[in-house]
Amino acid sequence: MIGLRSNSSRHGAGAKVLHWLTVMLVLAAYVLSTGDGYSLYSAAADGLRRVHEALGVVLFIVVVLRLLWRLIETTPAKQPMLPWMAAAAKLVHFALYALLIAIPATAVLGTWLEGIPVTLPGFDIAPLIAKAHGLGQLIMEIHTTLGNAILWIAAVHTAAALFHHFYLRDDVLQSMTPGA
Repeated sequence: MIGLRSNSSRHGAGAKVLHWLTVMLVLAAYVLSTGDGYSLYSAAADGLRRVHEALGVVLFIVVVLRLLWRLIETTPAKQPMLPWMAAAAKLVHFALYALLIAIPATAVLGTWLEGIPVTLPGFDIAPLIAKAHGLGQLIMEIHTTLGNAILWIAAVHTAAALFHHFYLRDDVLQSMTPGA
Protein backbone atom coordinates (compact mmCIF):
# COMPACT_ATOMS: atom_id res chain seq x y z
CA MET A 1 0.00 0.00 0.00
CA ILE A 2 1.31 3.43 -0.88
CA GLY A 3 1.77 5.93 1.90
CA LEU A 4 1.18 9.64 1.90
CA ARG A 5 4.92 10.32 2.15
CA SER A 6 7.60 9.39 -0.35
CA ASN A 7 10.25 6.77 0.27
CA SER A 8 13.64 6.09 -1.30
CA SER A 9 12.16 4.59 -4.47
CA ARG A 10 8.70 6.09 -4.95
CA HIS A 11 6.85 9.35 -4.58
CA GLY A 12 4.15 9.15 -1.94
CA ALA A 13 0.44 9.60 -2.52
CA GLY A 14 0.63 13.30 -1.58
CA ALA A 15 3.15 14.13 -4.30
CA LYS A 16 1.36 11.94 -6.85
CA VAL A 17 -2.05 13.48 -6.20
CA LEU A 18 -0.64 17.01 -6.49
CA HIS A 19 1.30 16.09 -9.66
CA TRP A 20 -1.62 14.49 -11.50
CA LEU A 21 -4.09 17.12 -10.30
CA THR A 22 -1.75 19.74 -11.78
CA VAL A 23 -1.69 17.83 -15.09
CA MET A 24 -5.49 17.62 -15.23
CA LEU A 25 -5.99 21.29 -14.32
CA VAL A 26 -3.45 22.50 -16.90
CA LEU A 27 -5.07 20.41 -19.63
CA ALA A 28 -8.60 21.47 -18.69
CA ALA A 29 -7.67 25.16 -18.56
CA TYR A 30 -5.91 24.87 -21.91
CA VAL A 31 -8.83 23.11 -23.59
CA LEU A 32 -11.20 25.82 -22.38
CA SER A 33 -8.91 28.53 -23.76
CA THR A 34 -8.33 27.21 -27.27
CA GLY A 35 -8.95 29.62 -30.06
CA ASP A 36 -8.66 33.37 -29.99
CA GLY A 37 -7.60 34.46 -26.50
CA TYR A 38 -9.88 37.47 -26.67
CA SER A 39 -12.93 35.35 -27.44
CA LEU A 40 -12.95 34.27 -23.78
CA TYR A 41 -13.93 37.85 -22.96
CA SER A 42 -16.95 37.92 -25.26
CA ALA A 43 -20.43 37.81 -23.74
CA ALA A 44 -21.05 34.43 -25.37
CA ALA A 45 -18.01 32.89 -23.68
CA ASP A 46 -18.57 34.37 -20.22
CA GLY A 47 -19.25 30.95 -18.68
CA LEU A 48 -16.14 29.42 -20.26
CA ARG A 49 -14.04 32.35 -19.08
CA ARG A 50 -15.30 31.96 -15.53
CA VAL A 51 -14.52 28.24 -15.53
CA HIS A 52 -11.09 28.91 -17.11
CA GLU A 53 -10.30 31.51 -14.44
CA ALA A 54 -11.58 29.26 -11.63
CA LEU A 55 -9.38 26.44 -12.91
CA GLY A 56 -6.45 28.86 -12.96
CA VAL A 57 -7.10 29.84 -9.34
CA VAL A 58 -7.36 26.21 -8.25
CA LEU A 59 -4.23 25.40 -10.24
CA PHE A 60 -2.31 28.22 -8.55
CA ILE A 61 -3.40 26.93 -5.12
CA VAL A 62 -2.32 23.39 -6.06
CA VAL A 63 1.07 24.70 -7.25
CA VAL A 64 1.58 26.54 -3.95
CA LEU A 65 0.68 23.33 -2.10
CA ARG A 66 3.12 21.39 -4.31
CA LEU A 67 5.92 23.81 -3.50
CA LEU A 68 5.14 23.63 0.22
CA TRP A 69 4.96 19.83 0.00
CA ARG A 70 8.41 19.76 -1.63
CA LEU A 71 9.80 21.71 1.33
CA ILE A 72 8.63 19.14 3.88
CA GLU A 73 8.76 15.98 1.80
CA THR A 74 11.70 13.77 0.96
CA THR A 75 12.10 12.80 -2.67
CA PRO A 76 13.00 9.38 -4.02
CA ALA A 77 16.66 8.68 -4.62
CA LYS A 78 17.87 10.04 -7.93
CA GLN A 79 18.26 7.45 -10.66
CA PRO A 80 21.80 7.23 -12.00
CA MET A 81 21.97 9.16 -15.26
CA LEU A 82 24.42 11.02 -17.43
CA PRO A 83 25.25 14.57 -16.26
CA TRP A 84 23.52 16.17 -19.26
CA MET A 85 20.35 14.20 -18.52
CA ALA A 86 20.38 15.29 -14.87
CA ALA A 87 20.89 18.91 -15.95
CA ALA A 88 18.07 18.63 -18.52
CA ALA A 89 15.74 17.15 -15.88
CA LYS A 90 16.48 20.02 -13.50
CA LEU A 91 15.96 22.58 -16.25
CA VAL A 92 12.64 21.07 -17.33
CA HIS A 93 11.36 20.85 -13.75
CA PHE A 94 12.41 24.46 -13.11
CA ALA A 95 10.72 25.60 -16.33
CA LEU A 96 7.50 23.79 -15.46
CA TYR A 97 7.32 25.33 -11.98
CA ALA A 98 8.24 28.79 -13.34
CA LEU A 99 5.47 28.54 -15.93
CA LEU A 100 2.97 27.26 -13.36
CA ILE A 101 3.57 30.50 -11.44
CA ALA A 102 3.99 32.87 -14.41
CA ILE A 103 0.85 31.77 -16.26
CA PRO A 104 -1.64 32.69 -13.52
CA ALA A 105 0.38 35.81 -12.66
CA THR A 106 0.20 37.08 -16.25
CA ALA A 107 -3.51 36.19 -16.39
CA VAL A 108 -4.30 38.30 -13.35
CA LEU A 109 -2.08 41.18 -14.43
CA GLY A 110 -3.32 41.20 -18.02
CA THR A 111 -6.97 40.94 -16.97
CA TRP A 112 -6.64 43.82 -14.54
CA LEU A 113 -4.75 45.95 -17.07
CA GLU A 114 -7.71 45.42 -19.40
CA GLY A 115 -9.99 46.75 -16.66
CA ILE A 116 -11.68 43.37 -16.18
CA PRO A 117 -12.19 41.86 -12.72
CA VAL A 118 -10.63 38.48 -11.92
CA THR A 119 -13.33 35.89 -11.32
CA LEU A 120 -13.03 33.56 -8.37
CA PRO A 121 -15.64 30.97 -7.46
CA GLY A 122 -18.42 33.02 -5.89
CA PHE A 123 -17.01 36.53 -6.31
CA ASP A 124 -14.91 38.87 -8.44
CA ILE A 125 -11.79 40.85 -7.55
CA ALA A 126 -11.94 44.29 -9.12
CA PRO A 127 -8.78 45.51 -10.84
CA LEU A 128 -6.22 46.73 -8.31
CA ILE A 129 -4.26 48.64 -10.96
CA ALA A 130 -5.22 51.24 -13.53
CA LYS A 131 -6.41 50.13 -16.94
CA ALA A 132 -3.71 50.18 -19.62
CA HIS A 133 -5.39 48.65 -22.65
CA GLY A 134 -2.34 48.14 -24.87
CA LEU A 135 -0.24 46.76 -22.03
CA GLY A 136 -3.06 44.49 -20.91
CA GLN A 137 -3.31 43.00 -24.40
CA LEU A 138 0.46 42.46 -24.48
CA ILE A 139 0.43 40.71 -21.10
CA MET A 140 -2.48 38.51 -22.23
CA GLU A 141 -0.49 37.59 -25.37
CA ILE A 142 2.38 36.60 -23.08
CA HIS A 143 -0.09 34.58 -20.97
CA THR A 144 -1.27 32.75 -24.10
CA THR A 145 2.30 32.10 -25.25
CA LEU A 146 3.27 30.75 -21.83
CA GLY A 147 0.16 28.56 -21.88
CA ASN A 148 1.33 27.07 -25.17
CA ALA A 149 4.91 26.75 -23.92
CA ILE A 150 3.92 24.72 -20.87
CA LEU A 151 2.37 22.09 -23.12
CA TRP A 152 5.56 21.79 -25.15
CA ILE A 153 7.72 21.54 -22.05
CA ALA A 154 5.29 19.05 -20.50
CA ALA A 155 5.56 17.02 -23.72
CA VAL A 156 9.36 16.96 -23.33
CA HIS A 157 8.88 15.94 -19.68
CA THR A 158 6.51 13.13 -20.73
CA ALA A 159 8.83 11.97 -23.52
CA ALA A 160 11.72 11.83 -21.05
CA ALA A 161 9.64 9.75 -18.62
CA LEU A 162 8.73 7.34 -21.42
CA PHE A 163 12.39 7.20 -22.53
CA HIS A 164 13.38 6.27 -18.99
CA HIS A 165 10.69 3.59 -18.83
CA PHE A 166 11.02 1.94 -22.24
CA TYR A 167 14.67 2.56 -23.19
CA LEU A 168 16.61 2.94 -19.95
CA ARG A 169 14.22 0.61 -18.11
CA ASP A 170 14.61 2.43 -14.81
CA ASP A 171 11.96 3.42 -12.27
CA VAL A 172 11.65 7.14 -13.03
CA LEU A 173 8.16 6.81 -14.56
CA GLN A 174 7.07 4.16 -12.05
CA SER A 175 7.95 6.46 -9.17
CA MET A 176 5.17 8.91 -10.14
CA THR A 177 2.47 6.70 -11.64
CA PRO A 178 -0.70 6.15 -9.63
CA GLY A 179 -0.88 2.81 -7.90
CA ALA A 180 2.84 2.09 -8.29
